[in-house]
Amino acid sequence: MSYLSWAFFTMVTYGVSTFLLKVVFRTIHPAFGLAFANLFVVSAGVGWAIMTGAPAFKNVGWNGATSLLLVASTVLAMSIVSFYKALSLGPASVVAPIFALSFVVAAVLGLVVLGEPVKATRIAGLILGVVAIMLLTR
Repeated sequence: MSYLSWAFFTMVTYGVSTFLLKVVFRTIHPAFGLAFANLFVVSAGVGWAIMTGAPAFKNVGWNGATSLLLVASTVLAMSIVSFYKALSLGPASVVAPIFALSFVVAAVLGLVVLGEPVKATRIAGLILGVVAIMLLTR
């Protein structure tokens, strides 16, 4: 599959999982949901590494890549805990679109920090995405 196919698959599956989590959080505490769901995420990661033959410790050590992985993992944990808490407290129709604005943060960082090409259509898409989320959360 191409990266676009994977991205669309991610969009659909993350949306479905968000809906299902909102239903689950009516009866199960989000902290338990987080722990339980992440057992599956860790299992999927280990399974993926085994199936693809990824070398377990290649390039792992105290280097720049490992340090960034540690920071990224910490930030991801903070975002998922915050998302689960927000989803347990608020309506999915508001929480999920705000959470989805993470694409704007990632896109802007890609353009500014990684030097990805800036195109008028990308800037317009980001602006329209923000406007869409603002309308969805009202």
